[in-house]
Amino acid sequence: MAVGGWTAPAEAQRADENAVREAEDGFGKSVGNESIGIYASGEVRGFSATAAGNNRIEGLYFDEQGGVTDVIVRGSTVRLGLTAFGYPLPAPTGIVDMELRRVGTRPVVSVEARSGEYRGPDLVVNAAIPVSDRLGVDFGFGLFDDEYVSGASAWFRSYGGVARWRPTDGVELTGLYGRYDYGDEEQAPVIYTAGAYLPKRIERRRFFGQDWADWRGHAQNIGGIVKANLGSWQIAAGAFNSRFTRDDYYSAYFDGVDRDGNGRSFLIAGRDQVSASTSGELRVSRVFADGPRRHRLLASFRARDVEQRYGGYDLADLGAGTIGVANPVAPLDFDFAERTDDRVRQTSVAVGYELRWPKLGELNLGLTRSDYRKEVRAPGSPATVEQDRPWLWNAGLALTPNDRLTLYAATTRGLEENGVAPGAAANRGEALPALRTRQIEFGMRYAFPGSWRLTAAAFDIAKPYFEIDRRDGVFRQLGEVTHRGVEASLSGQPLAGLSLVAGAVWLDPRVTGQAVDDGRIGKKPIGRTSLLVDTSLDYRLPFLPALSLDARVTFEDRRVANAANTLYLPARTIVDVGARYRTRVSRTPVVVRAQLRNVGDVFGWRVGGGGGFTLLQGRRANLSVTADI
Repeated sequence: MAVGGWTAPAEAQRADENAVREAEDGFGKSVGNESIGIYASGEVRGFSATAAGNNRIEGLYFDEQGGVTDVIVRGSTVRLGLTAFGYPLPAPTGIVDMELRRVGTRPVVSVEARSGEYRGPDLVVNAAIPVSDRLGVDFGFGLFDDEYVSGASAWFRSYGGVARWRPTDGVELTGLYGRYDYGDEEQAPVIYTAGAYLPKRIERRRFFGQDWADWRGHAQNIGGIVKANLGSWQIAAGAFNSRFTRDDYYSAYFDGVDRDGNGRSFLIAGRDQVSASTSGELRVSRVFADGPRRHRLLASFRARDVEQRYGGYDLADLGAGTIGVANPVAPLDFDFAERTDDRVRQTSVAVGYELRWPKLGELNLGLTRSDYRKEVRAPGSPATVEQDRPWLWNAGLALTPNDRLTLYAATTRGLEENGVAPGAAANRGEALPALRTRQIEFGMRYAFPGSWRLTAAAFDIAKPYFEIDRRDGVFRQLGEVTHRGVEASLSGQPLAGLSLVAGAVWLDPRVTGQAVDDGRIGKKPIGRTSLLVDTSLDYRLPFLPALSLDARVTFEDRRVANAANTLYLPARTIVDVGARYRTRVSRTPVVVRAQLRNVGDVFGWRVGGGGGFTLLQGRRANLSVTADI
């Protein structure tokens, strides 16, 4: 049965999950615990779609505070350009749409045991139970003992379920609950060098933080969805509560690190940091047929109510130290201050129009009035209020001059949450104003004879630019950042049994404003790269169809590593290889999966906001066994 444009699969099985074979393009796809493509929720066209509030659950607006466990989420897809045309009221920097797990026609219990990265074992169990032909329940749990490249470790317990009920044809009700608890999550220090140079090479898998300075808390998501196709009327509604807590919080960093790795070690401690959001959307649409043309009018109401309590941190100076060298100290007594209360209320009322004209094209128009209010109550300071009531809009036009070619152009205006200042800033935890954003793009899609499909687009995105000001260490707006670029995806099956998905993005990020004119910062934002290429393939051997080989090759050009643009991370290529072997034990399908990631054991650094460095993942092996009982 199809509900809201989604057709239920015959069965729900973890053993069949394969990101390469399910991806429609090379822009971004996750299935289970595997991801491919040039984009993910944390980086779409150089920006974070999650931070911008562009997450969806099965097409409906969702303000994510705590991550949604894959016990209840089968995967996610990055939607942008032409792939976002079917989504009403799109947002700048794309949409990340999550797909909940779904029950098939027979009971299935999926058990997956894997070694985990750096030999941290994981166990996940899912039970998909069709209670009747109209009611299905999928529930599961996971146990994770994670190990990291820094030598830090953590444990996670994940559990939840999804229930779907079809009381009548054309109507589906979905309930979801997902939670993970975590603890003993050690925090590896972030490294800030004293000049325009990278930290010295250190040994990986050697922890040099404080093993008692752990994170502990939970993430929880609860929600419900209603979708109904009532002739020419369609109704879609979703309400969600998302929560993330850090009952114990620590952030470690080394400052002023010289070329020999010597610097000063600091530890920030906090307690009871909470982010909670209630959000949702109600969307009603009506379809009108006009000969071959299809008109759709829609009205949407979106809302979110976010409450956060953060801050009250205490800073400990642990003295001189050397990166990569353990220097344990006894647990400290911290003096925590009062926390800051931060509340955001935002509502959006929108109307939209869609025209689909077979063999000619598609037109999308949308107009939104957003009402944004943010109130911050910091200890010892009067309450501050940020308000904005912008008119936002989107427009897109796609033309199909023939059956193989589609051309399109689109523009979008958005309002995005900006969070708080990072821990390394002098104003750490300070609330930041919302951002007005804009995006224009144009592109094409061409279906070659056979299975090949090429998608390409050029885009221009502009947002206010926030970074740590070198004059006083305050995180503030220093100008405007624009991302102009070209992206492309090529997917197909060049040989029988071979699936190939490739994506590439060339990006020209630029910062403008007084801070650039004064020489306080360079013209390129920290952490951006000008070229990213991702190619994945999966090949089922014709002479041994039970066995398939897969590989992923990712190239990224050098990345800007400091605000002055005098330091770059070098370009690097990462190669992953793997294999799947499908068999049966009695009547139970079993898949054995082996992976070797970063085959060349490339050493490198990652850079974050403010120019802090953390280790790149090294070579690691993963072995898993999945059975659908």
